[in-house]
Amino acid sequence: MEPTDFHRQSRALRDDYLETLAALVAIESPSRDREASNRLADALEARLHEDGWVVERHVREHVGDNLVARKGMELSGTKTLLLTHYDTVWPKGTVAERPFTVDGDVAYGPGTVDMKAGIATAMHAVKLVEAAGTLRGPVTLMVTSDEETGSEHSRALIESVALTHNRVLVLEPSRDDGALKVGRKGVAAYDISFTGVSAHAGLNPELGSSALRELAHFLPYAEALTDLEQGTTVNLTVASGGTTGNVIAAHAQATLDVRVSHLGEAERVDRALRAYQPNDAKVTVDVQGGVNRPPMEANAANIGLFEEAKTIGAAMGVTFDSCVVGGGSDGNFTSALGVPTLDGLGSVGQGSHAVHEQIRIAETLDRLATVAGFLSADGA
Repeated sequence: MEPTDFHRQSRALRDDYLETLAALVAIESPSRDREASNRLADALEARLHEDGWVVERHVREHVGDNLVARKGMELSGTKTLLLTHYDTVWPKGTVAERPFTVDGDVAYGPGTVDMKAGIATAMHAVKLVEAAGTLRGPVTLMVTSDEETGSEHSRALIESVALTHNRVLVLEPSRDDGALKVGRKGVAAYDISFTGVSAHAGLNPELGSSALRELAHFLPYAEALTDLEQGTTVNLTVASGGTTGNVIAAHAQATLDVRVSHLGEAERVDRALRAYQPNDAKVTVDVQGGVNRPPMEANAANIGLFEEAKTIGAAMGVTFDSCVVGGGSDGNFTSALGVPTLDGLGSVGQGSHAVHEQIRIAETLDRLATVAGFLSADGA
């Protein structure tokens, strides 16, 4: 089966694809709502069984269950992991306010581009290759439940499954302009606590040591660790402190968001944050946190997968660009393990986490055909 055939057939799948996507969007699955998430896990598990997948369900106590579905286990070719997640940032009730709709080439709805379209792309791409009889190696489809909140409950499973595969295709959306993602910044988060001494702000302020003042000193110190040439950003994103208007603040808190392109930068920033010395010796500072997602570096293995995508795309008349983006995904984990990883193959659209969330249907079906091309060609 040639890529041009997959391209033509993917366009013919438009109605079936949109029906699948509409069904996924209709079952709301907020990351922290285990009950709601498991309703979608139930529906997905039933659909995967119906499509002939061998499905393992990994129960999670605090979030929805994870699904690991396999096909072609008897084949000896390249082992491919299709990595997706079904959780969204949207609370229950959002779909009633903004239901799934299609207007020409655009499909709207909460969770469309990020990333229920990616799940639909994966399922239909595999079905397309199976119908052609050209599946060249084992395929695993993994659908996790807490990517949007850091993958705390799924990371170990993602890593263990990824290590048994030759490559990982992440079905997150492309960049808004359609570029595929060969790299992503690593993500670190810190909670900083300041403890000072309270005192009456009018009668004897000199007896106090302000935690808020120390936080104010800390802010420029932390953000000065930014190095844009290295791709490193450090931003204080949340801060609070004090109790009432006439009391020197004894407590303050701050949250830092750190993004890095290289692990060495994460280590540099971490050392500097923990080495901070308070300006006021009576104030203590406690630094908690660290790297949540290691950087997905644009290494040779990831770029090699992108070159393969370019070849598949060229045969279909589709041009791909590559990019490195600031946001993280579960592909950060697999790439850091040394497993070749290419991200952004799930859909094309815009508005992730925004009220205008949408996919562009024709370009998304191009991604479906590209995934089919990967699975049909043994690119070990």
